[in-house]
Amino acid sequence: MTWPEPPNYYEAPKHGFKVTLENPQFPIVNPDPNITDAITNMRSENWSVVAGLASAGYVAGYYFGSRVYWAKPTALFTSIFLAKSGLLWGMSDSAHRLMGFKENSREVAANLPALRREAY
Repeated sequence: MTWPEPPNYYEAPKHGFKVTLENPQFPIVNPDPNITDAITNMRSENWSVVAGLASAGYVAGYYFGSRVYWAKPTALFTSIFLAKSGLLWGMSDSAHRLMGFKENSREVAANLPALRREAY
């Protein structure tokens, strides 16, 4: 019987988070987007998910909170919680498009540098 090799913590990991170890398949718009870049490049589909989750959270919170006479506070809490969760998902989706891991034709077109005419 042989003992396994101890892990070398100075090597690159052989497995890990999926996105960080795969190569981008689309053009890279921003290799390291910050929060502002992610929010400004969110698509309308992402914002509709945020609004839909917020409204569904308000309805569900009002329904479950009405059983214990806390309808409005529960509705507000669940609405804010689900809207925040949707916003984080949308920012993640936007950041993956900016880094080139998802289809990003709109982001490439929107973030091209403005070309100036050359003076002759």
